[in-house]
Amino acid sequence: MRFSNTIFSLPSFVALLFAFGMASIAHSQAPETKDTPFRQVTPAFSVAGQLSVDDIRRAAAQGYTLVINNRPDGEGGPDQPTSAELEKAAKEVGIDYLYTPFRSGHVTDEAFNQAKMVLSKHEGKTLSFCRSGTRAITVWAMAQSALGNMPPDDAIKAARAAGYNLDRQRQTLQTLAAGKTP
Repeated sequence: MRFSNTIFSLPSFVALLFAFGMASIAHSQAPETKDTPFRQVTPAFSVAGQLSVDDIRRAAAQGYTLVINNRPDGEGGPDQPTSAELEKAAKEVGIDYLYTPFRSGHVTDEAFNQAKMVLSKHEGKTLSFCRSGTRAITVWAMAQSALGNMPPDDAIKAARAAGYNLDRQRQTLQTLAAGKTP
């Protein structure tokens, strides 16, 4: 066989194919780093599922200046990093950190009021997370509606573009936008 002015014998060609094949197999079995996706909702706000310490470092490298944790410690079992571990990592890379945990489907007044207060004052990029990002984006949409920063329909559209369906929250968001308590 002749390739690009180089002559290969059949045994050397087979050996070469075998070497490339083994390299491909070794590459496909190499451990992959699993970065949690950050889903951008607005230029200044993103949501994510459970973050790791490495994700906190990656967030800092991407310009985030605040991380909000809405996931209770231990909810995901012993493999879930604690809030204290994540807060320590955030402080090490110069990111502000807010821990406002609540159970899925049960936004607490405290979590809502803290998110509303922090989001009304924070001027940098924010990354908020929970197990899947749904709690994080729900409390964000509630805060945006209550603060008058974004009409409920726009918050629902932004959430949908990030992969979250908040249609069931429409009435709550409209109530908050009207200045009432849901």
